[in-house]
Amino acid sequence: MPVRLVAAEDWRPSLMTERQLLELEREGLLRHRTSLSSPEWIAPPVDHRVPKPPKGYVVSFAKFHCHGLGAPPSRFMRALCLHYGVELQHFSPNAITVAVVFAAVCEGYLGMMPHWELWLHLYRGELFNAPTGTTGVRKPVRAGCLNLVLKTKKTERPREYIPVGLSSNHAGWDSQWFYLRNDDGLLPAYTGRLITERPDNWTYGVIQDHQSQLDPLLDALKKLRLEGLSAALVLSAVHRRRVPPLMSRPLRMDDMGPGILS
Repeated sequence: MPVRLVAAEDWRPSLMTERQLLELEREGLLRHRTSLSSPEWIAPPVDHRVPKPPKGYVVSFAKFHCHGLGAPPSRFMRALCLHYGVELQHFSPNAITVAVVFAAVCEGYLGMMPHWELWLHLYRGELFNAPTGTTGVRKPVRAGCLNLVLKTKKTERPREYIPVGLSSNHAGWDSQWFYLRNDDGLLPAYTGRLITERPDNWTYGVIQDHQSQLDPLLDALKKLRLEGLSAALVLSAVHRRRVPPLMSRPLRMDDMGPGILS
């Protein structure tokens, strides 16, 4: 059935306060503020009912940083923004988690930086539009429109990947936005644009000539799966070690000491 789009949802006013952001800072989920003139993060002023980030800042969400996003962002995180043509606020919380798990599996278990063609082989982007209560009528969302989901067709091979069962309960996440300093413009600048149609490249995979090159990696993933590795175990290790997989770091996870993700 064709879907008809109506006016987009409004932004939910942010409930994030400086006190809450300081708590994230104390937990190591945000960088410590070192500059009064250009702080690493800013709590939205009470009169900002919709995001109005200062120049050089983007809109981020507390959930993203609790799940493993860091600043400055990793090369893989920047590649995701570039490939899907999105800004940070377009990711859903589960999309961030999916990317965190993939990066951690590549670095902590496969001993390599996140492999782009392996990512394209396993995942596709899906566009989320919010239901309206009327069949066939939906509305675009200003935050969280990009979901990243495993490919599941029989002609594809996601079954080699570890089980990825993620929470669907992120109530209130979109009212936890704040301003994050965008060092060196590594992330796309905030424009607040809406995405109302899924671009074709959101479903692109790996070119046929490169498929066979992925076989050793898929075999390694299958072995990890058979040994019982799951997304839940990966996330538990990431959170225990306080290593944000989507943050730029001088060392890969497997180079950061014995048992970093054990």
